[in-house]
Amino acid sequence: MPGIGMFLVILGAMFLTGAVAFYVARNVEHGEARFGPGGEQLPTQPPADDKADASVTVTQSEKSAD
Repeated sequence: MPGIGMFLVILGAMFLTGAVAFYVARNVEHGEARFGPGGEQLPTQPPADDKADASVTVTQSEKSAD
């Protein structure tokens, strides 16, 4: 039965993965991401450059080329 060894390896890997996931879930602070010893918030991205309005208004003329 050569498949039993591989089955036990896969079963052990699944158990260890679950144990690591459980440890992380219990010991990692959930919520807003923070860094530094004082718990400062991550810097926000710089505000986007104000781009000129690129919209176009099309009006129908009174005379049409029918």
